[in-house]
Amino acid sequence: MRPNKARLSRITVILMLIMITLIFMQMIRGFLMTIVLTAIFSAIMYPLYNRLRKATKGKEALSSLTTIGLFILIVLIPLVGLMTVVVEQAISAGNGLMPVVQEGLAHPDSIFDELQSIPFLNQFFENEEEFLQAVEQIVNQLSGFVVKSGSAITTGIVQFSLQTFIFTFTMFYFLIYGKSYLEKLLYYIPLETNQERILLNKFVVVTRATLKGTFVIGLVQGALGAGAMAIAGISNTLFWGVIMAVLSIIPAVGPAVVWFPASVFLILSGNYLAGIGLLLFGGIVIGNIDNFLRPRLVGKDTQLPDLMILFGTLGGLAMFGMPGLIIGPIIAALFTTIWEIYGETYRDALHPVHLFDEEE
Repeated sequence: MRPNKARLSRITVILMLIMITLIFMQMIRGFLMTIVLTAIFSAIMYPLYNRLRKATKGKEALSSLTTIGLFILIVLIPLVGLMTVVVEQAISAGNGLMPVVQEGLAHPDSIFDELQSIPFLNQFFENEEEFLQAVEQIVNQLSGFVVKSGSAITTGIVQFSLQTFIFTFTMFYFLIYGKSYLEKLLYYIPLETNQERILLNKFVVVTRATLKGTFVIGLVQGALGAGAMAIAGISNTLFWGVIMAVLSIIPAVGPAVVWFPASVFLILSGNYLAGIGLLLFGGIVIGNIDNFLRPRLVGKDTQLPDLMILFGTLGGLAMFGMPGLIIGPIIAALFTTIWEIYGETYRDALHPVHLFDEEE
């Protein structure tokens, strides 16, 4: 084959590869995140699958089905049960708050006067007109949220069922053939073997650390927040605890979205001791759990700076939604790792730069 024709053939193959790949990715984008999460959890469940495969003398299909069954029994069913209880408590909490909201809307001036009488909070609410506008805006948003939630729940159940089917069906094949899939993927990446191992190792370490950190931090903050609110006399604490556990993924801010309004509500209701106690406990204890645990659980294992953990978490949430909690830090870790590989590969063409003298 002539050189020009060989070059044209290579270019054509690359263009067709890019075009077909983009079309395929567009085609599966609705459940692409589910596939990614399935690959992650399949990697976590693989050691169990491997033990079962050895115990069943190489029966891969049986081992994969057993692994999936254990995953559903240990993780999925308790999670669905917990969410069912949370939804029930959410409805109960909404029904309990509705009379309070209606009474407050009937007499907004009294609420403003109450806020003005509290030394700490009066700094945030100085203008009565702005306060009333803020209340009206919040009520309108809540009304719209309630209307949308009815249809969203039905749609969510259908989507959850579909995504669960895709998750379990894909995990069955990932457990059996995942190793060969990964080897084939690495084959198509023109990197040295040691570089591919560095990337793969970083992916595994960051995934485990992220899941461990997210679960532990959420569990601790949710449990502490639910316990504190229960002591303060607030009902439906399981619901609020789960909300705080979910919001704990947002560093430094998350659970405060729940316990701070709850503290204000208690103070406005005349329960000054409980309200101030919850406010202090939330600010001192719950708010600092994240700062204490996240660098140790996530940053220590991944060797990522706290700033990269923050950017990876928030950026992943913004781009991918809830799956971004796991995917975001992984991308951040791979970002730093690939730059390290680049620096090692082109070290002969690079040189250190010192912009400032040590004395400066």
